[in-house]
Amino acid sequence: MVSQCANPECGAQFLYFGEGELVAVPRRERLLTDSRVEFFWLCGNCASHLHLEVAVDGAMNLVSRRVLQTA
Repeated sequence: MVSQCANPECGAQFLYFGEGELVAVPRRERLLTDSRVEFFWLCGNCASHLHLEVAVDGAMNLVSRRVLQTA
């Protein structure tokens, strides 16, 4: 369950999804038949200048939207 913004410097509480960015990341367990989905949310303010990106190791990274636009 998502409870707050994924930006650790923000802390906005997730009450309902009306704005921002919600990311669903499938996670595999040891057994191939077991899997789950983990959710991350950026509030509207943070989503205006940040993006969530899944790293190769499965960790979530905050990336500046400016970096994405110049790449």
